[in-house]
Order: sequence, then structure tokens, then C-alpha cells
Amino acid sequence: MSIQWSLVLFTALTGLAGWLFACVLISEWTNRAERTRFIAMLSGLVLMAVGGFASVLHLSHPENMLAALSHPTSGIFIEAVLVGISALCAIVYLVLHARKASDTVRKVFLVISAIAGVALSFMAGSSYMMSSCPARDTPLLPLGYLGTALAMGSLAYLALVGARGSKEDASFFAKVALAGSLVGVVLAALYVFMVPEVLNAAGSWAIAAVVGNLAAAVCAGVAMKKPESATALAAVGCVLALGAGMAFRCAMWLSMVPINDFFNMI
Repeated sequence: MSIQWSLVLFTALTGLAGWLFACVLISEWTNRAERTRFIAMLSGLVLMAVGGFASVLHLSHPENMLAALSHPTSGIFIEAVLVGISALCAIVYLVLHARKASDTVRKVFLVISAIAGVALSFMAGSSYMMSSCPARDTPLLPLGYLGTALAMGSLAYLALVGARGSKEDASFFAKVALAGSLVGVVLAALYVFMVPEVLNAAGSWAIAAVVGNLAAAVCAGVAMKKPESATALAAVGCVLALGAGMAFRCAMWLSMVPINDFFNMI
């Protein structure tokens, strides 16, 4: 099975965006890194749009997408709805933030955006589950998508906090990034090492997914001790986590049934 790069980008970038929104929510509720929120939401919105565009480019015939969206129970339909909800609420949040609207109203839209974005990172993996394919017949697959997206998003937010926030804020979000990266390591490793078909079909990609997340966790750990260097460390860690997340997704594709069988499902 060949790697479908457009779908790899879609799930990686939208997952990163969803967890960026979640980190902004943490920032709002803990009253930290206020100067980072707007740029983080704007960055997440751009990533969500680029990821969604990559997904559309995957289909050579647009009518295939329209056919999939006509089935409310299909994975593509659910993903599209979550992208739309998350992006729309992010836009509303940005407008309210710019107009200095009340905290309560702003947080309502932020909560919805973050929940939809986080759910999308799980659903992106869940939509590939299929009982006829051993590498896809496990809940460890969507959990791996969720965990690797968490690592990307938390490190990306730490990089922004390091550039625009205080050392105290950077130290706090370094802890968040470390926890997120470790979750990414564990969930990626569970899928890679507990599903034999993955290592057999895509050993190098699978190992890269685990090692990359582990290296990203190290960057977050060092940033926690050296918050003054959080921007550079988190930027490197985010690149590592993004690469690891894409490697995880590539390993899944290389372990899959032919793509025609997938589209016969929707």
C-alpha cells in the first residue's frame, strides 16, 4: 500500500491545529500567556485550512467527496463537520478577542473549537479502522493519531509562548508540552509494538514515529529547566513531533489494504 501524502498532511496539520486550540483554552483557564492566544488561534486556523485543502486534493474527482459527504455516518462526513465547527468557532473567537468581548462569551466559542479540534485528531484515525485489516482493527490506531497530534500541538504552543510570554509562562507550558510529548510516545509505541503488522510492513517509519516523539519529549524536558531557551527548544521539538506524527501515519498507510477497498466503505 502506497503512502497517501495528502491525507497524511490533512490528519497531521488538523490534529496540530486542534491541540493548539486546546492549549489556548488551557491558557485562558489558567490566565497565562495572554499575548500568545491570538497568534496561536490564527496559526491553528491557517493550519486547519491548509490541512482541509490537502484532503480535498487527495480526490482526483470532486464528486467522490460530495458522495462521501452525503452519508452522515461516514468518517469523511464527521471529519468535515468537525473541521467546520472548529474553524468557525476559532474565527468567532478571534473576532471576539480583537473586540475585547467578555471572557465568558469568548470562552464558550473557544471551548467548542477546542473540543471539536481534539475530537478531530481522534476521528481522523478512527475513520480508517476496518475489521478486515489487522493493522486497522484496533482502537490503538485512533489513539495514536490523538497522542501524536497532542505532542505536535503542545510543542507548537510552547514555541509561541517562549517567543511572546514570560519565563514563568514558558516553564508552565513546557510541563504541558512534556506531558503531551510523553503521551505521544506511549500511544505511538503501543500501536507500533502491539500490532505486529505495522512493524512488519513499515518498520523504519514505525520506529521513527516512536523515536521522534521521544526526542521531542526531551526538548520539552530541557525547555522546562531552561525556559529562556524555550522558543528554540520547542521549535525543534515541534518539528520532531510533526515528523514523528507523519511517520506514524505513513506506517499506518503502508500497513493498509488497497485504497479502493477503503473508498468502497463510504
